Amino acid sequence: MEQVLLSPTSKKLCKMLSIDYPIIQAGMVWVSGAKLAAAAANSGVLGVIGSGSMSAELLRSHIKKAKTLTDKKFAVNLPLLYSGVRQQIDVALEEGIDIFITSAGSSKLYTKSLKDSGAKVIHVVSHPELAKKCEQSGVDAVIAEGFEAGGHNGRAELSTMCLVPAVADAISIPVISAGGIATGGQMLAAMCLGAHGVQMGSRFL
Repeated sequence: MEQVLLSPTSKKLCKMLSIDYPIIQAGMVWVSGAKLAAAAANSGVLGVIGSGSMSAELLRSHIKKAKTLTDKKFAVNLPLLYSGVRQQIDVALEEGIDIFITSAGSSKLYTKSLKDSGAKVIHVVSHPELAKKCEQSGVDAVIAEGFEAGGHNGRAELSTMCLVPAVADAISIPVISAGGIATGGQMLAAMCLGAHGVQMGSRFL
C-alpha cells in the first residue's frame, strides 16, 4: 500500500494539494464543518468544508474556526446549484481559501475567475464526457464520482469502478475516485484503475 501512496501519480496530486496522503475528505452538507475539515487536514489529507447548507457568513465562521484548529490547507466544496454560491466564493477567497471543489453545475461557471485568483479548482463529474469538458474549462483535477456516492449523483448511473478507468482514459489531468470507497483495498483498486487518489465521505463519520 505504501508503494501505491508514493506512486508518481499520487505524489503529483499530493504536491498539488499540499497533503501527505492522496485522500480527500468529502464536503457533506450539514456534516463537514470546521471540526471535521480541520481534523482531516491534521491527519495529512485534504479537509473540506461543505458549504451547501451554509450562508456566506456561516461559511466565513467555519473557515475562521477551522484556522484555529489547524495550520494545514483545507478546501471548500461549492454545490453550484445554490443561489448564494457567488457570495460563498467571495467570502472563501477573502478568508484565504485557495482550493475549491465545485459540483452540481457547469465547470465553466467559476473556474476561470477562481484560477485567476490563484486558486486550484477540482470539479466533480459522473461521466467521461463531462470530464473532458472540465479539462477544457481549465480545472486542475476532477473527482470521478460513481453512483454509489451520496449527494447529487449523475444521471448516467455509472458505478465507480466503471467510471474511473473511463475518465482516466479520457483526460490528462489528475483523477480522484469517489463513491463507495471506505477501505485501503478499495482505494488500491481505484488507483489501479487510473485514479491519482480518492475522496471519501461516510468513512470520515
